[in-house]
Amino acid sequence: MPWVSHPRHFLLRRHIVFIIQLFERMMRLMRNSVYSVILSQHQGIGRRQGLSTQKIDALKREFSNPAKFTNPSETSVFVAGSLGRHDSGENSDLDLFLTSSAEVPISHLDNVKCLASILGVYEELGYGQPSNDGEFLKIFNIPQHESCVGSARDDGVNWFTVRMLMLLESKPLTDPQLYRRHKEEILKFYFRDRDNGSQFKPLFLLNDLLRFWRTLCLNYENARSGPTRSWKKRNFNLKFSRMLTAFSTVLPMVLQSHVNQEWLLDLTEKTPLERLAVGLDMLDDAQLSRGFTIFLDDYEFFLHTKEYQDFNLLDDPTRMALNDKAGQVSSFLFSALHHPSVSPEYRQYLVI
Repeated sequence: MPWVSHPRHFLLRRHIVFIIQLFERMMRLMRNSVYSVILSQHQGIGRRQGLSTQKIDALKREFSNPAKFTNPSETSVFVAGSLGRHDSGENSDLDLFLTSSAEVPISHLDNVKCLASILGVYEELGYGQPSNDGEFLKIFNIPQHESCVGSARDDGVNWFTVRMLMLLESKPLTDPQLYRRHKEEILKFYFRDRDNGSQFKPLFLLNDLLRFWRTLCLNYENARSGPTRSWKKRNFNLKFSRMLTAFSTVLPMVLQSHVNQEWLLDLTEKTPLERLAVGLDMLDDAQLSRGFTIFLDDYEFFLHTKEYQDFNLLDDPTRMALNDKAGQVSSFLFSALHHPSVSPEYRQYLVI
């Protein structure tokens, strides 16, 4: 009897083929996730991710205690900013936001109780007062604000900023299922023109991402006209964290062949750095790996400087180093967005 015709030999051959195929799949997976691996191995970023997780866990404990937090029905609390990006330092600010899906508007009294208890959490954990004199500390009702999308009121009631932050750099502090459902409801705004065809492109959302970036730039110019010197901090925030937040989302979106709500929802669950790594993995170009490592080092330099120094009092060498690294960060993002793997149609859309 020939060797290959024996039943045991046949089974053995099948097992060998299966193992080879499994090994090949694992190698492809490793090759296609090289940038995610580089990110996971960066010590500075890893330390900040761990610190951010610890701080978020402490916040979750406060918000899960009914004696400390009064939470109206269908209301979700999330954190944005450095904690939402998982790149916080020891003294990072606390930026909290609330969204509601309640069909019946929350009563004035329940609203006051909720916001008062949030201020108690700020004080309990030793955070400074909410930024901008509590301008964003209110409950944003999603059904009520749906008609604002794209209108002049979108900016006026801060709904545009809140939904961008929720999609781009946030983590839930209460009921993660409700938080995810709220993001689903927001993403529906951007898919209302979708039909059953395969030609749909998420240009509405891309336009809002670019609009958010340019609005941040305009806000910076406005800050420069003010009496304070906070614009220097905003300048470097724009060049590093703000730019990363916006364009780390654009990159995987323009590379994904079939963008649907579920894929986008999963993408928004990742931090900006994780989204950037996903986009770079989709490019599948190992020649960018050295540049990505430098990118992470430059970003960590910015975070370290932000953590330990006053941007208004920087010495000349540190300021020059930050500006040089900001240029490298911008150049790297540009090279990724204008990579040949990005379709000419999208590259044109990002400019025109």
